[in-house]
Amino acid sequence: MCVVGFGSSRCAALKSGFPVLWVDTPVSGCDAVYEVWTSDKPVTRYSDELMTGAGNEDLFFGCLSARFVSAVDLSETALRIYSGIFDFLQRGSYPNLLRVWNYFPDINAVEGGIERYRSFSVGRHEAFVRYNRKVEDSPSACALGSHGGPLVIYFLASRFPGVQIENPRQTSAYHYPKQYGPRSPTFSRATLAFQGDAPTLFISGTASILGHDTVHPESVILQTRETLANIRAVIDQAGKQGFKFAGFGTGMALKAYVRHTEHLNVVRDIIRAEWGGLHELVVLQADICRTDLLLEVEAVCWGSAS
Repeated sequence: MCVVGFGSSRCAALKSGFPVLWVDTPVSGCDAVYEVWTSDKPVTRYSDELMTGAGNEDLFFGCLSARFVSAVDLSETALRIYSGIFDFLQRGSYPNLLRVWNYFPDINAVEGGIERYRSFSVGRHEAFVRYNRKVEDSPSACALGSHGGPLVIYFLASRFPGVQIENPRQTSAYHYPKQYGPRSPTFSRATLAFQGDAPTLFISGTASILGHDTVHPESVILQTRETLANIRAVIDQAGKQGFKFAGFGTGMALKAYVRHTEHLNVVRDIIRAEWGGLHELVVLQADICRTDLLLEVEAVCWGSAS
C-alpha cells in the first residue's frame, strides 16, 4: 500500500508501484530502513493534487508532503493539508482516521515569536474545528523533527471507527494547558482498530510525561524507563476495551526517536533489556516536540484473535 523510507539520504530508488515517502532522519546501525505497509486484499491506487495513496476494501493509506518557509507558513500548510485529508475522508469510503505520522525540520525552532511545533499544532487544530471533528475522537499520532526536507505526513484511515485510548498517568494531550501553546496538540494516546480476526493497537509517540509535565529532564535512562511505563499503561487501558495483547515478543513493533546521537545505543539497550526479543525495534535520531524531552517511542501492537 505504501513505502516510507527513513535515513539521512535516499539510499535506493524504490519502484514499488505504490506511494513512496522519504523522511530525513538518520537511522542507528544502518544507512536506511523502509517501512512497508502491505495488504492481503486487492488494492486500488489513488492520486490527486494533494496526496497519493492506496486502499483496499477496509483501509486507506495516504501520503502527503508540502514545502513551507516559516512557522507562520507551517501553520497555514498544516491547516491546508489536514483540511485536504478531512475533505477526502468525508467524501470517500474511509471516514475514520486511525493513525497519523507528522515530520518536519527544526521542530523546536522559534520564528516570529512561536515555536514551529506549536504553530503546526494551531493549524492542525483549526482543521479539526472546521470539519467538526471532536478532539476526543482524535487519532493516535506523532510529530517529530526531521533533519531536512518538507512537511511529511502519512496516515491510515478505515471504513470502521477505532476506539480511542487514553493513559491514566497522563493528561489527555488535547486538554493540555495554554503553557504548551495557543492550541493543544490534537491526538489520542492510542487507537484500537478492529480489522480482521485480531485487533491492532496504534500507540502514539509516547514520552516521559506524567500529567502534563516532563519528568527526568536530565536523564535519558530515567526518561526511557518512564516512557516504557507509559506504553505499558496504554496497553493495560486497551485491555479494558477487549484488546488481548499478543506479547512483547511477536506482538509489538517499535520506533524510538532519540534527540542526541550519543543516546541512541542507551535507549536501544534499555528497551531490549526491558522487553527482550521484540518483533521489531528501529531507533532513529530526531528532534522531539518538547525541548526537554530526550526521546519518544511509538508502537504498533497486535492482539491475539478472540
